[in-house]
Amino acid sequence: MKTKTRFFVLLVPSLIFAGSVKTYVGKNINFTDYHTYTWLPTKVLTNKGIVENDPVGGPIIRSAINEELTSRGLKEVPSGGDLQVATIVLTGSSPQLEGYLFAGGWAGTDWGTSPAAIGRYNKDGTLGVNLIDSRTNKSAWAGLITESIDNKTGGNEKKIPPAAKKLFAKYPIKKK
Repeated sequence: MKTKTRFFVLLVPSLIFAGSVKTYVGKNINFTDYHTYTWLPTKVLTNKGIVENDPVGGPIIRSAINEELTSRGLKEVPSGGDLQVATIVLTGSSPQLEGYLFAGGWAGTDWGTSPAAIGRYNKDGTLGVNLIDSRTNKSAWAGLITESIDNKTGGNEKKIPPAAKKLFAKYPIKKK
């Protein structure tokens, strides 16, 4: 007797988180007291570890954050700013289950076959910004945004400015 085997696939819908944003606002902070800011070294996690003032990512991060801060009335100064700007960019991979494969036969035969999972890894990147009050050395405002990123070299730098824009949409002072 010949046994016919059928494969059943259960598809799991893909969950895509489009720009998960989290922010923190310090207690009793009056944002109208801040007029200037000073940069701390930008930090980028690379395959060699955390790199300060990365020659590729650093200028893109600084430009995107500068645009957001200046549009809210803040001015960059070389030292002694009311706020210190600390940033970090991290990348990672998260597993995603796409389907589950069940093997089975007719009339209940071969149901003991082990199922197989079908999946992939999604790459994501996180931009973190911490605005530190220079007088108290405490966070006045901090934010994290996580976005999906590409595997292509150079394509992710284009995602930093829109990510900064989404992140600063939650900043207490709106654009002028």
